[in-house]
Amino acid sequence: MEKYKNKDDIELNFGSMTEEGKSGSGTDLVQEVVREAIRISKQYNMWDKASCQVALNNVRKFLEVNFDIED
Repeated sequence: MEKYKNKDDIELNFGSMTEEGKSGSGTDLVQEVVREAIRISKQYNMWDKASCQVALNNVRKFLEVNFDIED
């Protein structure tokens, strides 16, 4: 999968975290929120379609709340 680029061909570029868990550039909280969204997305029963939908809805809601995104 490729990195997302906006209409101006700009992509996010967050450096990797150090061993202490800090990126040094103020991006550590954003990375933590994204990691939590990924963790939430993995919490489902892959044999149950309804469970998959619940996990996806939970991730959407989590990202909308944490990034102040309104539909």
